[in-house]
Amino acid sequence: MEFKRLIVLLLAMVLIVGSCPFGVIAQSQSITIQSLDEVANLSESSNIDDEIIVIYEDQASVGDLALTTQEVKGGETLNNRVDIIEVADTVDSDALVTELSENPNVLVAEKNSYIQTSVLPNDPLLSAEWQFERIGADATWNQVNNSETLVVAVIDTGLNTEHPDLKENIVNGYDFVEGTTNVIDLSGHGTEVSGCIAAITNNGIGMAGITGTANIKIAPYRVGGLTDNDPNLDVGYICAALYDAAGRSDVKVINMSFGGYMVSSALRTAVANAASAGKVLVAASGNEGSNPEYRGELAVPASYNNVISVGATSDTNEIAYFSQYNSMVDLCAPGHQIYTTNHDGAYQLASGTSFSSPITAGACAVLMAADPALSSAEVETILKETALDFGTPGRDDYYGYGMIQLDAALAKVTPSAPLTIDSFTADKPTGQTIGTPITLSAAASGGTGNYTYGFYYELNGTQTTIQDYSSASTASFTPLTPGIYTLSVEVVDENSKILKKSIVNYVIKETPATSISYRTHVQNIGWQGFVANGTLSGTTGKSLRLEAIEINATAPNYDLGVKYKTHIQDIGWQDYVADGIISGTTGQSLRLEAIQIELTGGDADLFDIYYQVHVMNIGWMGWAKNGSSAGTEGLSYRMEGIRIQIVPKGSAAPGATDNPFISK
Repeated sequence: MEFKRLIVLLLAMVLIVGSCPFGVIAQSQSITIQSLDEVANLSESSNIDDEIIVIYEDQASVGDLALTTQEVKGGETLNNRVDIIEVADTVDSDALVTELSENPNVLVAEKNSYIQTSVLPNDPLLSAEWQFERIGADATWNQVNNSETLVVAVIDTGLNTEHPDLKENIVNGYDFVEGTTNVIDLSGHGTEVSGCIAAITNNGIGMAGITGTANIKIAPYRVGGLTDNDPNLDVGYICAALYDAAGRSDVKVINMSFGGYMVSSALRTAVANAASAGKVLVAASGNEGSNPEYRGELAVPASYNNVISVGATSDTNEIAYFSQYNSMVDLCAPGHQIYTTNHDGAYQLASGTSFSSPITAGACAVLMAADPALSSAEVETILKETALDFGTPGRDDYYGYGMIQLDAALAKVTPSAPLTIDSFTADKPTGQTIGTPITLSAAASGGTGNYTYGFYYELNGTQTTIQDYSSASTASFTPLTPGIYTLSVEVVDENSKILKKSIVNYVIKETPATSISYRTHVQNIGWQGFVANGTLSGTTGKSLRLEAIEINATAPNYDLGVKYKTHIQDIGWQDYVADGIISGTTGQSLRLEAIQIELTGGDADLFDIYYQVHVMNIGWMGWAKNGSSAGTEGLSYRMEGIRIQIVPKGSAAPGATDNPFISK
């Protein structure tokens, strides 16, 4: 910090020398802040009422805010998304919050505040560690042996990292109060909370955490607690810790044993970001259940939709007298006279929803360690489905869905091979021309149950569905636009696990000279996608009639169009239509029986158009061309499929031309 002050002093001297005539001392200097290193650090003497939390849009920073050293007297960059800014005494902090909130580089700006840990005064009596067996953890303590470390982030007053019953179960976190990875705990609350989760099991001393011998560790984040039993946590620091934990792949669960009754857009935004990153978020429901001023109210962050809100029970399985109750309580767990670690390196009893929360967070971690494929939503669902229902049958505002039962929850978790997409291929190599049918195929394994496949492509920043989610592992489409495609498949299993695989840089080229594209309306199916240049539109061998058709001719640098008419059951020949207009009927259950197609435009005489139809009881008939009839008339036979091609004038027909049309 002294080095930082020296840098600031030298910077000020340079500014004075550079901007004033020799012998003249400037009365006031103001610079636009590019980094909070240019102002003083926050200190214990800083007034939190003068502090503003700023959460930036991605890639933005304080340099995008156009603030000056006359407006800002101090601050800290907590991470790449969160800053705390201390305004100068002459600045209206409320007005500055409004101004910053309107800045497009700012996601959220609000005045900083404190939120309290959810703990009650210690009970001096020592009792057995009853919470361990009450939720079934006595039957699960050695049942999970995950090789990859799973981390629970504890956002609190820090941690005594040298506690003999915790130190082997700790990974790096961060002390936002001191700005260092060397986390301490002056208050004690964070160490008490952490012991509930990960006190070392089967080491012959002290107590055991709910996670037992599973490879689960604590990442402590200190966000407050300046003195012994100080319950105040800095909301700005909490937001920074949430962003940091959300960005860590090893962190799967985040515990928040604190709560308040204010409105905080910053806290809500930081929690939502962690939830969107797939973290399980667990929080204390609050200790105001018997407080006339707050009982029944919604505490945050526990009452946010994406957080598991946990109430506290006693050793008689009754809701603790202090446990907050409301419509957002999800579960309950032991939280009265809980035996746990303390920051003096020993043990003590503690009470509050602060301890029912980490017990539940530890249970979540055990489930995810047993099956790494579990999502946060699945973990919550399993705990609710296996909870021991107390109070009013079903969910109620006191117990939520009931008291967690780790042994029953673990029994529902069946470790499985992770969902994998083993292959994803296209039937043709890159470099095809528009109008060429492409068939995509995918194969998956692992996961749970049956799969559904969704196929789509991306072109020029736009995503287009090829085939919506279904059991079909293949899908076909005909690209009609040249460009560089990204072809993708998403596979979803019965537990809603989703996985994506892509083929990138798949090039589709322009077709040479001309092409003809067309689509048909098929009985029981409706409109098919456009195909081109001799590709089948419709069906064969399915006894489905064609009911209508649309045709378009594409000819860069040529004056070329197309007209066509169809013969319809009970109606006969219709009039010609042209260039993409529907010929036929839809919704009337009438079959197409024959068709005539001609080229139009000034360059029509440069090309021939060929067409071939597939007919009921006959199959493929011969190729017709340039306006002659294809199909049947008077035989009550349906057309089922069609192929159309344009070729330079005089070119060979695409196939046999015998018997393209039969009439009675």
